Amino acid sequence: MTPTHNPLPNDHTGTPPWLHQLRERRQSVKAADFTRARQLVERSGIISLLHQAQQNARKSNAGRTRTVSLKALFIAMTLDSWRNQGRVVLAEAADILAQQLTPSARTQLALPTWPDNADGFEAAYLAVRRTFHAAEAVMDPSPLPKHRLPRAEAQRLEQNADQEQLAARRQLLVEITNRIVEASLAPARPVIEEFWDGSAAVDATPIRTFSRGVSATGPDTATDPDAAWYVREGNHRDSATTPHTRNTRSGGKTRKAKRYLFGFEATLVVTGDTSTAPPGTTTRGHRPPLPALVLAFTVHKPGHDPAGNAITALRDMRRRNYPVGWLAADRAYNAALPENFHIPVRDLGYRPVWDYRLDQLGIQDTHAGALLIDGTWYCPNLPEALTTTTADLLNKKIDKNTWRARIDARAAYRLRPKAAPDHRGARRMLCPAAGTHPTVACPAKRRSLGRDPRLPLIDITPTPAGPPEICRRESLTFARDIGIRHWQELDHGRAPWVHHYFRLRNRVEHVNGYAKDHEAIERSRTRRIRGIAAQSLLLAFQIAHANHRKLSHWLDTLQTHNQPARRRPSNRHTLKNPNRWTPSGYLPDITTES
Repeated sequence: MTPTHNPLPNDHTGTPPWLHQLRERRQSVKAADFTRARQLVERSGIISLLHQAQQNARKSNAGRTRTVSLKALFIAMTLDSWRNQGRVVLAEAADILAQQLTPSARTQLALPTWPDNADGFEAAYLAVRRTFHAAEAVMDPSPLPKHRLPRAEAQRLEQNADQEQLAARRQLLVEITNRIVEASLAPARPVIEEFWDGSAAVDATPIRTFSRGVSATGPDTATDPDAAWYVREGNHRDSATTPHTRNTRSGGKTRKAKRYLFGFEATLVVTGDTSTAPPGTTTRGHRPPLPALVLAFTVHKPGHDPAGNAITALRDMRRRNYPVGWLAADRAYNAALPENFHIPVRDLGYRPVWDYRLDQLGIQDTHAGALLIDGTWYCPNLPEALTTTTADLLNKKIDKNTWRARIDARAAYRLRPKAAPDHRGARRMLCPAAGTHPTVACPAKRRSLGRDPRLPLIDITPTPAGPPEICRRESLTFARDIGIRHWQELDHGRAPWVHHYFRLRNRVEHVNGYAKDHEAIERSRTRRIRGIAAQSLLLAFQIAHANHRKLSHWLDTLQTHNQPARRRPSNRHTLKNPNRWTPSGYLPDITTES
């Protein structure tokens, strides 16, 4: 809706009130700010991509040249986002182009002269809107018009749509929006690569849309048919179910959701930090660690293919040649099918760190007699009490101290890597009783006996088929796909796993809260244009602004050109001892009485 439709009466000069408000907020754009915005847009490379997409979509060369070019539009959107905490409003972008640029900037962008009245603003605003919608139309992965329509008609349009064309638009949308984010990081890219080891965390956060949600079983869609319900009851719920029609598993009564909203989900990939130094201390050359930054994101319907959207974002990061390292994700991703998430993650070079649901604990897989328990391969003769350690704690069969003791005792029975994985991802694993430094004493491996009386003694249970293959051999090859859904390099529950998993997960949760507090990414009023393409484009500017602010604050803590840092790094958080963590909370600290 354009501001010219405001029902308030004009003043005695005939000027509508909304135009007075625009004039009061005007700030002349400095030449330096215009140059910086122009360089950012040019550095992103999005203009050439959009031009090519529009040329491919055109049926003929007929038509006149647009009054506002793509370059002018994105420069105005960039300037507007800097003023409004990342928020972009097309009315404000139009006023920037019409009244706030210098004559030199207007000449560079080939802009016409619009009078400073209601008609002049209306002409500038419509020109900006036409250019914006022409840009987002060529990268809209949805075949639905952005207004309310019968649900049967929406289903027909989705079924008859060209899926290859929609997939190409989806890919273009991901690349365009992430190029905007990358442009905010480009000036600091060398510093990022110096301070960051490639570790990351992936998570999805809900964002509202300005459209009101309707029942998923009603006859019509919402005014934004691309959006859906986000419902949370402690875990993610099917987005096709509205909050008022969900029944519990027993009793048939409606259970109130902890949280629900109508909109989208944004899957974010955030830089991690797995250094051993606590926050606020200096690392890597006596400098503070890199802040949590969003390197890639995708926007999608809530709860729809979270694994696939995470892989899309991670692949875009690899396209930009970012390094790879540890990757943490919550249980929604770990529960995905291996071909949808686990295999692509390892193909990209990441080393995942998982957590597990209660029904995933215990024996998860077997191979040649070896047992995959809580993500780690163990000896087939592992004592039964150590097999169900974590499940027993969560079921309140043992206490925290017993769990800690059993987890530490179980480490001696784990299979050890003999060599690094080969080019196919296969890894050679050594029996715990094999090699020159066995961790257990086993009658099947005579060399392990008598070495150290403190080593656990394996109690072999005779079977008609004889000992399993892993017991008859020193080492065994595990193909990459064996146990890939649950296997991880770090022992679940031990200090290295606790350190890596929670450091990475806490950083992505921090970014979610940070962007919601400062850039208001969850609020619907910051993005009033309907459609997943428009929402993604506007969200990209908000994420880029959050990255820019975090980098600016962090760079102020660094000593540059022999000049002291202008501010001290934050030292508000004290890390807890990872050796005292349990799935049901930390062990109480031991205090010595004086």
